Amino acid sequence: MSEAEQQAKDMRRLLAKAEQQIRKLQEKVADQKQQIRELQSHVKHDDSLAAEREELKAEIVDLKGEVKELTRANREHVEKVDALRDENTRLKAGAKVQSPSKRATQAEVRGLPQPLLS
Repeated sequence: MSEAEQQAKDMRRLLAKAEQQIRKLQEKVADQKQQIRELQSHVKHDDSLAAEREELKAEIVDLKGEVKELTRANREHVEKVDALRDENTRLKAGAKVQSPSKRATQAEVRGLPQPLLS
């Protein structure tokens, strides 16, 4: 084999190695592009979650304010109910204390029949 043929054979071998290396690098680039797309997708998802988290935090703040307002209104309502119960108890106690003759007088004034006294 002549030196020119040997050089040609060596060149073909080098060319085949270079082509193989190019294919490996192209595969590596394709893999890296895929990783970049996946990372971008993860970043987009993380950004979405962060935005949702901020919305939920704001909603929690609003709900806390609403709970405070409802608690205050409930306390006021309980105070009114307690006052009405106390008034009701006081009025019932006052009605029991009235003498039978006073009740009869009130019944006459109202035009109600008097209970029979036995």
